Amino acid sequence: MAARIGVRGWTTHGASTGAAWLSGALMALAAPAQAQTSTATFTVTATVLPACTVVAGVPLAYGVVTPGVQRDGSVTFTATCTLGTPYTLSLDAGTGSGATVASRRMSSAADTLDYALYLDAARTSLWGDGTAGTSVRSSTGTGLAQTFTVYGRVAATAVAPAGAYTDTITITAAY
Repeated sequence: MAARIGVRGWTTHGASTGAAWLSGALMALAAPAQAQTSTATFTVTATVLPACTVVAGVPLAYGVVTPGVQRDGSVTFTATCTLGTPYTLSLDAGTGSGATVASRRMSSAADTLDYALYLDAARTSLWGDGTAGTSVRSSTGTGLAQTFTVYGRVAATAVAPAGAYTDTITITAAY
């Protein structure tokens, strides 16, 4: 007599037919569903313009100036310019009465005290706007802050009445 196997309400004769049917049904249930996809693209754009930002540091302070004694000082500032952007840094004459880029003057009321600003630590190249025998500093932007030093000097020959002297210098980045 043939064996009868029941699967979910179905009755079959013969073990091999029922086992094959059950195996096929289980495989169909275990097979992953085929996912469907759709793709699209979009464009990303940006415009980078040449730009520079200059940030000045602390004041250039000569301290106490004594007649007949040379006083040197320096101050640093940073310039951050777009990568690959060539630029020049110039210094104006300042706000001192009668000052020029070649001969700057600090003021104390109506009195003045002469001083000079230089590109180099040896204080041989005047830093100005490129006129009157002065030079400018040239560089190329790296995208990061670049540090520059301004070297100053009050000559031993500078004379002025007693007082507290000040000046304000503007740094300009041209790019």
